[in-house]
Amino acid sequence: MKKEGCFSVSGRSVFRLAVLTVLGIALVFTPLFFGNDRQGVYGQQAKDYQVNVNLTQNIVTVYDKDAAGAYTVPVKAFYCSVGEGTPTGTYGISDKYTWRALFGNVYGQYATRITGHILFHSVPYQKPQKDTLEYWEYNKLGTAASMGCIRLTVQDAKWIYDNCAGGTRVCLYESTAPEPITPEKPAVISENDPKRGWDPTDSDAYNPWKTQGTWVEGVWRAWRAAYVDLDGQTVRLSGVDVQGSNYMVWSQLQKLFGENAQPPQSALRQGEYYQLRSVAEEMGYEVLWNETTQRITLMKD
Repeated sequence: MKKEGCFSVSGRSVFRLAVLTVLGIALVFTPLFFGNDRQGVYGQQAKDYQVNVNLTQNIVTVYDKDAAGAYTVPVKAFYCSVGEGTPTGTYGISDKYTWRALFGNVYGQYATRITGHILFHSVPYQKPQKDTLEYWEYNKLGTAASMGCIRLTVQDAKWIYDNCAGGTRVCLYESTAPEPITPEKPAVISENDPKRGWDPTDSDAYNPWKTQGTWVEGVWRAWRAAYVDLDGQTVRLSGVDVQGSNYMVWSQLQKLFGENAQPPQSALRQGEYYQLRSVAEEMGYEVLWNETTQRITLMKD
């Protein structure tokens, strides 16, 4: 079945869109966006991939070239969210932004311009901060939900940002025909999940979906298991970051200071959680981090 708005002939595409209409919209909306540009090149011939976006099914499929030079080899597919303002046609990727202000006073990560005000980008955030994801919009991936841009998970938006150079061809079309790859459905984020402000696919080291840790008064304290040396003994604690600044319950700290140890009254705490560094310093220890041995050492002052 022919895909309206885009088809490939030996690596060349045919443009099938009323350009003046798109430019008219772009003139109205482009000033609503700002950010730190990573400039691309308009019109440059794509070297590696072609990105197809099925507006009917909300699926993005990435194609590589076959032996004849046509983009017929599917390599990846993502679910997305398009909108009533998403055009059909063939375009070339240009500008890129790690964060981008979007229409509606929201922000997107890893934005890649397709044409005018139409971009690939993550699901919107309320602020340019990774813990302010509009999780209810994330749960709409796979359905039409945007103002016209193409929303993706952070992982998928970053893949395009990293792998699709300026000039990479993007074809937007409507079709009910099956796509060659069925994408994996994004996870549904519960409104009751304390991690709901983060995109589950974000590779950030402090993403609570990917790290272990403790919620303290609404703040995620990410940590990794650490070995702490004290008085010639090594104790493994599963609640300490490399700086010893994370908070943990007192029973964890008793592994270091003894079952009968009492927390110093002046030590930093949040509810039942105490900060290792603060407790140790109040008890007369200096907290040292050894990058070579990857250990925390507590030494008497």
